[in-house]
Amino acid sequence: MPTPRVSVLPVIRHPATGALLVNEFYDPTEGVTFHRPCGGGVDWQEPAAHALVREFREEFGLAVEVGARLGVIENIFTFNGRHGHEVLFLYAARLAEHAAYEIERFDCRDVPGEYAIWRAPSVPDDLIPLYPLGLRDLLAEAF
Repeated sequence: MPTPRVSVLPVIRHPATGALLVNEFYDPTEGVTFHRPCGGGVDWQEPAAHALVREFREEFGLAVEVGARLGVIENIFTFNGRHGHEVLFLYAARLAEHAAYEIERFDCRDVPGEYAIWRAPSVPDDLIPLYPLGLRDLLAEAF
C-alpha cells in the first residue's frame, strides 16, 4: 500500500513586490495551469529545513536561508489522472543572494521544462490556482 510522501515547501516573497516564488505546472488531464511553491522531498532522517536547502541547491543552484516553520498541510490530490498524498512542511525562507531576486525565471536543473517564476499577489486563484489547498489561509495567518 502506498504511503504519503513527506515534502518541504518554502514561502519566499520578493522583497520589492511581495510576489511568491512558485513552480508553474500544467495538468493535461484537467487542462489547468497552476502554481505551487518550489520544494521537494525529505529524505529519511533528514530534517525538513535541511531538505529545503538541499533541494534548492540541486534544482536551481540557489542558496536559501530558512526561517520559521509556518505550518504543516496534508495534501490529497489528483494530478495528470493519478492520485497523490503528501504531508508538506512549509517554512518562511529567503534567497541568500539578493541579486537572485532580479531573475524572472529559474529553470530547474533536475527536470527539463520545469521552472519557477514570481507569482504576483494580485493573481486570482480562479485564473491560476495556488496549491496546495490551505496554502492561501496559511499565508494570510503568517503575513
